[in-house]
Amino acid sequence: MTLCDTTTTPAPLHRLRPRVAAPGPDVVRRDDVPPWAWTGLHLDGALVHLWRDTARVTGTPEDRALRASAFAPLVPRRGVVGRLSAAWVHAGGTPPDRVTVLVRSGARRPRPHPHRVSAEADLVDEDLLTVGGVLVTTLTRTAVDVARWVHPHTAVPVLRALVTQGLDPDDARRRIEAHAPGRGLRAARVTLRLV
Repeated sequence: MTLCDTTTTPAPLHRLRPRVAAPGPDVVRRDDVPPWAWTGLHLDGALVHLWRDTARVTGTPEDRALRASAFAPLVPRRGVVGRLSAAWVHAGGTPPDRVTVLVRSGARRPRPHPHRVSAEADLVDEDLLTVGGVLVTTLTRTAVDVARWVHPHTAVPVLRALVTQGLDPDDARRRIEAHAPGRGLRAARVTLRLV
């Protein structure tokens, strides 16, 4: 062995080598750590608030997958994140107070939870995509639902944010025109014209 050979470390010195930490989660929930640690990690800047009792590790970019994973514990296997909650997943901005979980018409709704709202919806597979391990409505379906079910004062800025993520407003308008008559479609047409 030469003096320049660093491929082997004598056994007594091996314990002094720095250990490489295993990668931790990008999303941390309040229940994952003791209360004092939750507060301390925020004060120290190690965690950044994401949604309710969920935070992301500082330095982890906030993207669609990260936002969707914040909702994961509240979305059952048969559920889909929709409406304003899906818009937040796609475009960020101000997070919703509660996650909206859609289930197929006729399916059993999830049990009530203070951080979740559920509704039945006509869902087809083409309107769904998996983001961060959670089913979420597509950009176009999200836009149609927001235009249809959310007051225009709130919906227009959200829809404009979705346009920056690749939403084609004309495609959303065509979807509304092709939709069978139903509640909120007239308001959705007006709202999409404002976008």
